Amino acid sequence: MTNPPSSMTRRRALACLATLPMAFSAGCTGFGRSTTPSDLRMLIPNTPGGGYDVTARTASRILEKHGLTGPIEKFNVIGGGGSVALARLVRETGNSALIGMVGVGVVGVAQVAEAPWGLSDATALARLVDEPEALVVRSGSPMPSLNGFLDAWRRGPQQVVVGVGSALGGPDHLFTVELARAADIDTEALNLVTFDGAGDLLAAVLDGTVDVGVAGAGEYIDQVDNGSLRILAVSKPPDARSRGVTAAYDAPTLTESGIPLEFTNWRGFVAPPGISDSARNGLVDALTRMRDTDEWQAAMPLRGWTDSFLTGDEFSEFIATEDIRVRTTLAEFGITR
Repeated sequence: MTNPPSSMTRRRALACLATLPMAFSAGCTGFGRSTTPSDLRMLIPNTPGGGYDVTARTASRILEKHGLTGPIEKFNVIGGGGSVALARLVRETGNSALIGMVGVGVVGVAQVAEAPWGLSDATALARLVDEPEALVVRSGSPMPSLNGFLDAWRRGPQQVVVGVGSALGGPDHLFTVELARAADIDTEALNLVTFDGAGDLLAAVLDGTVDVGVAGAGEYIDQVDNGSLRILAVSKPPDARSRGVTAAYDAPTLTESGIPLEFTNWRGFVAPPGISDSARNGLVDALTRMRDTDEWQAAMPLRGWTDSFLTGDEFSEFIATEDIRVRTTLAEFGITR
């Protein structure tokens, strides 16, 4: 199967949809009842307020606004850092009325849980964005900087409590152990506390239950802007700082601080296995048009996201590669066999 043709301009697409809201015409490749369910549902694999949730709901709002779908029912499935959500999605074989937000964390948690299925079993639709990780502390934290945190971490890894906004095998957890290794800290001595999403982690960072929180760089923008949180560092290359307007890009990068580590989490959408090619192409087309809107292009820098759009078979191949990469990383750290 090949990827669908590139999308038309937004003006032409909306004109077509306005004149033929429920059907195809010779000049419009669009969404009709034959390809897009009127009762589309969107599964979000974590708690409200986290990165998956914000990304999914931003996409949903734009899809609905531009008539690329009908109203979308959004629902959060909590548990296992996304493994419960993935299990639910893959069991709905052939259901083209369901799409799910996923990312590298869903790959890892399924492997940690030794699930009989993986993300490769789903129908790949579109990868949307990459997001760097961020190390955050409450405004009154005694940790003045990244180097101050690393010095304390090296002196006593058990004494520094690090909270990660993902389950074992999720992006925040993987980034934290990779950072420890890059900083010459014994990864087996870490005092890590896992949370089922950045929303749950936030309270623990603010009340001092954890000394440092690790989450996506775009997940705590409001708290950084209002001064309740500080970002010690982000895991993006230095040149990325000039591409965003969010406060996350004003923070130093790990490489600028002498830590040779770059790390990003990607996010995108999949559907259950076994849907028809026409249904898959219709969903990919809608997401392609959504990505081309002014609203989505404006949302990315505001949220600290970098465009990494990839669809169809190319996205499937990427997921298969990610499965191997994450499996290797988890085994290296002794997290999986």
